[in-house]
Amino acid sequence: MKTSVTLIGLLVVVGVALGRPQEKGTQDEYLGPRGAWTRLHREPPIRGGDSSAPAKKADTVTTKYILQPLDHFDAQNVNTWSMRYMENEEHYQPGGPLFVYVGGEWAISEGSILRGHVYDMASQLNGSLFYTEHRYYGLSHPTVDLRTDKLKYLNIDQALADLAHFVVEMRRTIPGAEKSGVIMTGGSYSATMVAWFRQKYPHLINGAWASSAPVFAKMEFTEYKEIVSDSIRLVGGDHCADRIERAIHQVEDLIANDQHHRVVQDFRLCSDVNLTRPLDAMNFFSSISDEFAGVVQYHSEGDIERVCSVIEDPSVPIEMDALAKYVTQGLGANSCMNYAYQAMIDYYKNVEWNHGAAQGAMRQWMYQTCAEYGWYQISGSADQIFGSSFPVDLFVEMCGDLYDGFFDETRMEANVQRTNVIYGGWNPEVTNVFFTQGQLDPWRAMGIQEDLNEHSPAVVIPGASHCADLSSISERDSTEMRAAKERIFELVQVWLA
Repeated sequence: MKTSVTLIGLLVVVGVALGRPQEKGTQDEYLGPRGAWTRLHREPPIRGGDSSAPAKKADTVTTKYILQPLDHFDAQNVNTWSMRYMENEEHYQPGGPLFVYVGGEWAISEGSILRGHVYDMASQLNGSLFYTEHRYYGLSHPTVDLRTDKLKYLNIDQALADLAHFVVEMRRTIPGAEKSGVIMTGGSYSATMVAWFRQKYPHLINGAWASSAPVFAKMEFTEYKEIVSDSIRLVGGDHCADRIERAIHQVEDLIANDQHHRVVQDFRLCSDVNLTRPLDAMNFFSSISDEFAGVVQYHSEGDIERVCSVIEDPSVPIEMDALAKYVTQGLGANSCMNYAYQAMIDYYKNVEWNHGAAQGAMRQWMYQTCAEYGWYQISGSADQIFGSSFPVDLFVEMCGDLYDGFFDETRMEANVQRTNVIYGGWNPEVTNVFFTQGQLDPWRAMGIQEDLNEHSPAVVIPGASHCADLSSISERDSTEMRAAKERIFELVQVWLA
């Protein structure tokens, strides 16, 4: 059975969705995020440089835990919890630098510090390499459950303080590391973290590499779907993009004219999806758009082209039929797609840590967007190909419904403004941060794309997608990609000198 779900399009970050296959005629449990949501919020893929080289042994990496305060800013709160991290000391020599790869809204894994450009730099500089897990993600559980009142400890201020405590403890406990230089690297949301860490705790690190970092918090992130559209045009061609756009308009027209049966039939919607309900319709269109965003964000050569081969299939002349074919491909004969808004809310209101292996981190990440960032990837722009049917209202409703009415639009706007005031928005006060962006990456619009100052350069890599530069230098790299990777290594050596 294929599971195709697109929930909050993270870093990210949010393009909503619910779209799980469900056996027709059944009311089985909502299976949680799959498909596009998983692609949008996965651990950034990292490749080694020589694909023919034998894989590094996983036993090189040790998984450990460090005790962290639950609340770093309340001296009267003495509660603690255990944060997971991974360590690779394969190349470490006493006095060598400490490379900290920072985790975001995902579970950390050993492979990310067994290969990639950070691994290569650590090996060449005799450094120790760490991978930290963000509180509330993976196996780093600070609270007994995910009730709304327990999520108050999930925020960027606490997460950065976790990293500060981590650096201090590593320097204190690792032989020969008391005066070691520290370099932090992050991808996507964790890239935002390392840039802000350098701003807030400059005395604890020498420099940071922020790959695909969104730094400007914004409720109505219309630019995301604009760049998805532009990237499809650039790689797949105008004909592909135009067919997608016409297909979306055909679906919108059918729904506007109460011809829901055609949409239900073509897109194989489950019986509890009611497109006369505005939130179900919004969720449906947002999910469709995220099916494409999930491909574009982490595009590798051939990905967008394969999508366009389905959309442009000459045997399917009607655009909407081609779109439906793409969205439902691989769906089992007795399965259907569930985009019902209330089913999604009911599922993600469950507060247990072990609520379904498929849940992923949607409840936690969505809370962060409501409380700090926004970044809702909506349809409010004419310069994109996914129609006009998923406004920010969808996400405002979600924030209210998922978290006991705690959030409304006014509070959410204030939360976004607070983040920009504290961390600087487009003008973070930082030095020794290298900002890299991919031309195809939809998150690029919220990131630094020009040199911030003489000590914090930025580069946009042509043809590159989200976090693509974290992989090792390779013969597959374009000239610009290789130059960016070589530059960060040069900067790291300068910062550590």
